[in-house]
Amino acid sequence: MKYDWLTALMLARAGEEQRDYGGRGTVCAELRYRERGSALAFLAGWAAEARALAPRLGFPEPPSGRR
Repeated sequence: MKYDWLTALMLARAGEEQRDYGGRGTVCAELRYRERGSALAFLAGWAAEARALAPRLGFPEPPSGRR
């Protein structure tokens, strides 16, 4: 996954002041983490849907055998 490092970085910086994009101001940490968590959950849902559809579209099982 392209951004697999993001969750670990977010958790490592959770106690720090949350700066906005560009670093000029601050943002509400609770809102930031709620929105990012929602986005990650949405992407996880897409991944589950892709895994379910893959065999029906003729793609082989992943090498690890995970579904």
